[in-house]
Amino acid sequence: MKSKKISLLILIIVGLGILQFFDPLPLSRDENIKSSENDTEDAKYLKSASDSIHVIDFPLLAKARPKDLIDMSLSFPEDLQKLDGQKVSLIGFMAPFDSLEDMSRCMIVPSYVGCTFCTPPNLRQVVFVTQGNNDSETNYPFIEEPSHVTGIFRITEPDSTHEGKTQGFVYAIENAKVVPYTGDAPKRAAGHATTNGHNKGQSNTQLPPVTLSDLLNEVASMMNQEPLHTIKFEKVSTEMFSQNITEELEVTYPKSGRTARTQAFSLLGLIPENIDWLEVLVGFELEHHVVKSDHTGKRIIILESVPFNHPFVRLDLVGAIAESIILQHIRKDSQESKTESPKNEDTRRAEESLISGIEKTIIRRYAIAKSISPSIPPPVGFTPAGKKFAGTTLLSRWYTLPSFVGPFFIDFLVGPTGPLSNLKSTFQRPPSTMMEFLRPLWYKNASLWERDTVPTDFGNKFMKKSPILTDVLGIGGLIPWLAQPNSSYVARSIAGQWAGDRWALWNFPDGSAAILLETRWQDEKSALEFSQSIPEHLFQWLFPHKEGSSTVRILRGSTLAALNRIDPFIK
Repeated sequence: MKSKKISLLILIIVGLGILQFFDPLPLSRDENIKSSENDTEDAKYLKSASDSIHVIDFPLLAKARPKDLIDMSLSFPEDLQKLDGQKVSLIGFMAPFDSLEDMSRCMIVPSYVGCTFCTPPNLRQVVFVTQGNNDSETNYPFIEEPSHVTGIFRITEPDSTHEGKTQGFVYAIENAKVVPYTGDAPKRAAGHATTNGHNKGQSNTQLPPVTLSDLLNEVASMMNQEPLHTIKFEKVSTEMFSQNITEELEVTYPKSGRTARTQAFSLLGLIPENIDWLEVLVGFELEHHVVKSDHTGKRIIILESVPFNHPFVRLDLVGAIAESIILQHIRKDSQESKTESPKNEDTRRAEESLISGIEKTIIRRYAIAKSISPSIPPPVGFTPAGKKFAGTTLLSRWYTLPSFVGPFFIDFLVGPTGPLSNLKSTFQRPPSTMMEFLRPLWYKNASLWERDTVPTDFGNKFMKKSPILTDVLGIGGLIPWLAQPNSSYVARSIAGQWAGDRWALWNFPDGSAAILLETRWQDEKSALEFSQSIPEHLFQWLFPHKEGSSTVRILRGSTLAALNRIDPFIK
């Protein structure tokens, strides 16, 4: 029962999937009579509901703004804070929490959870509901049609003690009465198409035709930013599309350091041994894209085998146009400033997160304006051309993190509908770490955290020979790495106290390799928590902790001989 509850909660709230529920078991004749009587009582109850009850809806609940992805704290507007502890009513759809047979504890969401084509609700779109009390033997039935909920409203603050908070919810309605709603059908959630559209499926739906120039102008208008150079659109074959993506990734990861980076990530357990770094990343890209911009922002390639006016293709094209415009302006600014310095991987991925955040924001706003579900599936018959490799889940988490934290950061700065022109100061002083995307308050106020950069030559005191490659893992790399033995929540919480890190890799004549990772933390307590959560490895050595220190060093080797080649006792 417990595992079922957790699965339902995660799938609905986090959005990793959408549940489909079966109809409840048929009622007996006596139960039908009782149900009919209850319906009559419920109707009377609705008619006699007090005018003092505050009516809330899901758009109001969505006004709560996340402000931190580490502790998942939220900022609630004043009109929501005033309703805490007040009696409210809400219309939505019921979803089970414990069991489909008993809805004494359930969830209310904005759309029917069996809908395959709807975007799953986020934390601010799920309300935890309790009916009756813990001693009650009454079983509350599942209601398939829209439900009307009345009860005491609770929001989750740091000092809250209500059950909804202990179960991980942002909102709760206690001492609730839930009855079928008999009024006009509630407004569907954003991106939720018509019922007929759902029955047919959206994978074959075509949007009204639009010229590329008109679409370019529309995206530029949404961004309030014009392209600086002509953007060339080109339809290409599957082979050429794959080749272009490979070439773009070669720009990001030059051949000179690619093998060493693969070795380093393999020693950290983020990628299997003897696997091609580029092939894996190309596979990730081909799985999710049919349209791509090049690194100059002057050329966009479109897979010729997909229908141009399909919603999935249109949204991908909108994103590529937005990315091209951003890239053109970033390159112009960097050329004018003439202060661009070599980027470590964490800084490069911070820039990528900013670009991805704007791109995904434009896609979401366009989808809402055109009534397209952001989770629209690819066209029927579309088959990704890239290879899939076993054991690359953690690398996928690492690679796709910018597309997750970027939109959150943009939403934090400008809100869900605010003008993107307000980001001008952000481009003038962009975040330099992935940490600032997960904790944007730290970006806005640098005094909230301690940044402790590890020098590039930190490994030289452990070996006479310089490492073949050194780089920064950052919180974006630490989270998937720590997730190997820990839950995602624990990994995120621990990595959220990061202050700096750097790794160095050595290769030896016998074909073995060793990696040294030095991490620095906000305080000694954070460093000790990290030490206790490090994934195990057959050939690993953890440097002894020094009292008062917030530094943790880990040494790993591909063999015991490799581990012993580096003297960890050298100060």
